[in-house]
Formats: sequence, structure tokens, C-alpha cells
Amino acid sequence: MKKEREIITEDFVQNALIKYLEKEGWSKSLQSAELWEQGVDIKVRNNKVSRYWLIEAKGDPSIKVKSPAGSQSSSFNSAVGQIITRMHRNGVRGYKYGYKYGIAFPISFKKMVLRKMPFDVMDKLNLYLFFVDKKGNVEEIHWKKLKELKS
Repeated sequence: MKKEREIITEDFVQNALIKYLEKEGWSKSLQSAELWEQGVDIKVRNNKVSRYWLIEAKGDPSIKVKSPAGSQSSSFNSAVGQIITRMHRNGVRGYKYGYKYGIAFPISFKKMVLRKMPFDVMDKLNLYLFFVDKKGNVEEIHWKKLKELKS
């Protein structure tokens, strides 16, 4: 009998990430979009300094999806495009100091995302990766860690 894969939903990824960010001191003016709303999935301000996270989250493909790997790749491309379109700083060059950007995925995406994401692009865009496991644990990866993992 074929084992069914476990599904981590977008809601679960968002909720786990919100708990993680709160523990890390990011909970001021927290906004979490419901799945039907437009805009970034999570926007949160640091509790001490005027700095924000804008994070796009994705969930696992439905159990009915015939090609989960293809669906994950498509979700990855969509998340990257969505977060890049949120990177408006109205001409301010110091964008790295006001906003941090992230894309969050279930742990099942990790191998593919790490393979496809260039660390130098993450550095230039101030982009971080988050991976959530089925227990709600969150792993945060910045560009330097990705560079180490790829070497």
C-alpha cells in the first residue's frame, strides 16, 4: 500500500511562522492575510526598531495533484514573483534597512528551493527562506547560510 504524503497547508505555514516571528521580537502591527486577500501574506514590524518583514507563504500541493514536484516548482516560482512585486521602496535606496523579505514553504520544498535559489540574489534582495515542518518548527535561511549549504 502506497503511503500518502503529509500535507502542510499554507495556513499552517503562516501560523507557525507568526509564532516564530513573535518569539524573535517581531509582532508589532502584525497583519496576516487570509488566503483570499490580496497582498503579502504576513507583514510584521519589529518590536524595538522600525523595520518590517514582508513574507509570502505557500503550502503543499493537494493530495489530488498528480505531479507534486511540478506543483511545488510552480508554487516556488509564484512565491518569488509575488515577493519581488512587493519590493517597492519609492526610490529609497536603503531598502535593506527598512524591509526584510521572506518566502515560506513546507519542509517538503526545501531540497528543490535550495537548489533553485541563488544565494547572491537573496543577498541583493534582502530575501530570506523559511521552512516549516509538520510540528510547526521553523528553519530560517539567509544568503550566507545558503552559500555554505551550496559549497
